[in-house]
Amino acid sequence: MATILHQILSESASKWPTKIAIQEKNHSISYHALNQRSIQLANLIIQTGTINGSRVGLLTHKSIASYIGIYGILYSGCAYVPLDKRAPSERLNYICDDCQIETLIITKQTWSKTEQMLNSNSSIKHIIIIGDYQPDALPLPVKIYNDANIDDKPLTLFQHSNIVDSDLAYILYTSGSTGQPKGVMISHHVSMSFVQWAHKYASLTTEDKVSGHAPLHFDLSIFDIYATALAGATLYPLPDGASTFPSRLLEWIQQQEITVWYSVPSILSMMSQNANFSNTTFQHLRLLIFAGEVFPVPYLKKWLKAFPELTYMNWFGPTETNVITSYTVNFKAGDLEKPLPIGKPTENAHLFCLDDRGNKITKAGQSGELYARGPCVALGYWGDESKTRERFLENSLAPYLGDRIFKTGDIVSIDDNGDYTFLGRNDHLIKSRGYRIELGEVEAAFYQHKKIREAAVIPIPDDLIGHRLIAFISTDYSGSSLFDETKESSTEIAEISKSISAILPGYMVPSEIRLLNQLPQTSNGKIDRQRLLKQI
Repeated sequence: MATILHQILSESASKWPTKIAIQEKNHSISYHALNQRSIQLANLIIQTGTINGSRVGLLTHKSIASYIGIYGILYSGCAYVPLDKRAPSERLNYICDDCQIETLIITKQTWSKTEQMLNSNSSIKHIIIIGDYQPDALPLPVKIYNDANIDDKPLTLFQHSNIVDSDLAYILYTSGSTGQPKGVMISHHVSMSFVQWAHKYASLTTEDKVSGHAPLHFDLSIFDIYATALAGATLYPLPDGASTFPSRLLEWIQQQEITVWYSVPSILSMMSQNANFSNTTFQHLRLLIFAGEVFPVPYLKKWLKAFPELTYMNWFGPTETNVITSYTVNFKAGDLEKPLPIGKPTENAHLFCLDDRGNKITKAGQSGELYARGPCVALGYWGDESKTRERFLENSLAPYLGDRIFKTGDIVSIDDNGDYTFLGRNDHLIKSRGYRIELGEVEAAFYQHKKIREAAVIPIPDDLIGHRLIAFISTDYSGSSLFDETKESSTEIAEISKSISAILPGYMVPSEIRLLNQLPQTSNGKIDRQRLLKQI
């Protein structure tokens, strides 16, 4: 039985060698071929001089090459760091430098982004292009490899990686309150505890066709990659850009005969607004799983009414634990009047709630902050011991076990059935399109602009995407106490917006920027966010 992630692929390749592991639009790869190619790539990675535990970057478009890259990195004894190809180069450079990435795996489609990233201070020394693409030589001392270099590598590993389940498997960077993204470190053991539960709970089989909707730098992708492989099922990566057109998603599910869909609710909400939604039929879809944010009641009711035969699961958990609660809908659309509970703990998580005084909550109707312990808890934050100590706490009741507890920051209540219900956060973290966003990081990006004196980012609830952001700023040239719509102000706002977009990924950029002469203050001199909220 697999105990580390790439053993899943090895065992599946042995059990189902000819079964299709990944199916793209015009290409597919069997479990046997995926396993062989991943081992060849691992040998090339080892040849570049990486050692066990090294971090290897993955900057690819979502494709068969992506999964070869992931498994190849794991087989080499390294940990993979998936990078968002839509993120600004400055952010990607920070991540690469932060965890000392020397080897970067890319595809032809991400070469231009890679060129933008490279500079004389870059940590990257080796670039492996999965494909036969051969770019022009770089002016920097970076060595480039491609398919030809992978082809001549053997199908058995150069060296045994000696990886154990407590070793680092991957780092997922999320929004950070300090103004820079923070890397959540996940071990093989932590990830496997989720994957094994998810495979069982979703009742995956070799006959399933699983959607690969989530970006690889998003924790929802862990289910797509590994739970699918554990079952010997087939993964269908969603083509880039498909989410832009909800009608295409409906068609894609039908055409590909998808049986299991897993995504954030905002995508499902947009799909339900499509004109073709009420006329759509799913002959093969059996399970709809959603996570990452609250599913707005009106849109969930549309799904329940249109497709009552489907099984609906609401999964919940932060990146630091992956999924730790699950709730399966067991009623009809007409009975839904309020947001779904997030459910009961998964098999790999022990959860409890504490009120403001630190007392455990056990009675229905009470609320408090959610804490998690067990094999679900991540290793901590890469290179940030202070932040790790702040959120990953020692279990004072059993210090001799080395047991840790994760302080989620999520406020929940308990209902009469013993299910948890999500109420909100106790900090400045919000969700938009399923992504975690620390408002402090967005504000820090504004303060990098030399003209800005003050900045405050206000989250506004949005039924479709969870939250949209409005930024209030004052600059050295602000002209009025209210939003100034003069040509000069509009030009200034456009220039600032462009500057922010070069620092933050698109989902973190405020949809609107308002220019004030001075931001209102509370009696203690802090920005008065409640007064700003009233101006919206």
